[in-house]
Amino acid sequence: MRTLGTTFLFVLLLIAHIASLLFNISEMSIHHTEAFGFFYDKSWLFALARFSYEHLGRDDLALRAPFLALHTLNVCLMYAISRIYFKKPIDSLLCVLAFMILPGVVFNSVLVSKSTIIMTIALMCVYWQIRFRRNAYLLPSISVFLDAGCSVLLLGMFFYALHHKNTRYMVFALICFAINMNLFGISVSGHPQSYFLDTLGGLIFLFSPLLLAYYIYSLIYSIRRYDEFMSYVSLSAIVFVLILSLRQKVDIHTLIPMSVVGLPVLINRFMSDIRVRLPQFRKGYVARLVCIIALACAQTSVLYANKLAYLLGVKSHFAKSYYYGKDLAHKLKAMGISAIQAQDKRLELQLRFYGISNDSPRVLRPARDLAHYDVSLEYLGRTIARYEIIQDSKKPSHRQQ
Repeated sequence: MRTLGTTFLFVLLLIAHIASLLFNISEMSIHHTEAFGFFYDKSWLFALARFSYEHLGRDDLALRAPFLALHTLNVCLMYAISRIYFKKPIDSLLCVLAFMILPGVVFNSVLVSKSTIIMTIALMCVYWQIRFRRNAYLLPSISVFLDAGCSVLLLGMFFYALHHKNTRYMVFALICFAINMNLFGISVSGHPQSYFLDTLGGLIFLFSPLLLAYYIYSLIYSIRRYDEFMSYVSLSAIVFVLILSLRQKVDIHTLIPMSVVGLPVLINRFMSDIRVRLPQFRKGYVARLVCIIALACAQTSVLYANKLAYLLGVKSHFAKSYYYGKDLAHKLKAMGISAIQAQDKRLELQLRFYGISNDSPRVLRPARDLAHYDVSLEYLGRTIARYEIIQDSKKPSHRQQ
């Protein structure tokens, strides 16, 4: 009965989580980097996005549907891993809830991104190892040919095998890593530049500050005390990215997803710290847990309700590039405009995705005189952008009737 009850609560959490992500997708516009990839990138990632777009509805949801589906699979895999890893069902729910509220996980789940797929492979390998007590060979072999981000999984496998003196698995991981680097090698050419603080900021965004600090501590403790595979993978991801950032800018969204797979280790450390103590001495540890989760929830809620940030200021809004395209396209279509160039070519790509072609002599540009404009965008009663329409960049502004 406890198992059924836990599963029922998990399903409710999952439904609520998916509903919140669908709401987020409905509010978003395609980003200009996604639009560029959609039209010009021939990689398997955007091939998947184009296939979904063509066959599932030709809208934002269709574009992001494969990645939302993979994220849903990741949540289920995390729950399956937690049910095996934890003795108490409530710990499994807490682990899945923590996974659902991680800011970086939420952000990447609604983007056209490799990170969701990389995380799926890592979680499958962890599930295989923890479920059958056997090392995974098939999935790592496939991951070799997908992306450089999978190199972190292979590094984790190597250090795990090295510690266990498993020569066969160590050689396998090393060969896979060498092939992956040969195919997608991370460039280390040029003058060394430190992006350590930028990368650390990305990690803090993914986990939230307090959670990241306690997570690293939990992973180190787990490796020293329990020697768990998922801890090797997660810690390898964090250390590898931080070391690499001392020399060059790191594609953190590709390399860091593997670090999330050790989340059960973190929850286990939290709950062990609480339960090992007498009830009268638990308050401080419970308060620490509540504080860390509350901070992560607050950080994630900013992603869901980020339009409220327009009340604080327009220029400083961190997500404005995820909104202009769709809303501006709807405004232009309401004015009977189906073709127009844009002075900002990144915006032009976004408009093109929403059916506004660029084969027109008219040009859309930011209004130079804020009192005279043709189209404007407003959120929460605040005007965030004004545009004017001219015939071409060499002629004076021509007001469209």
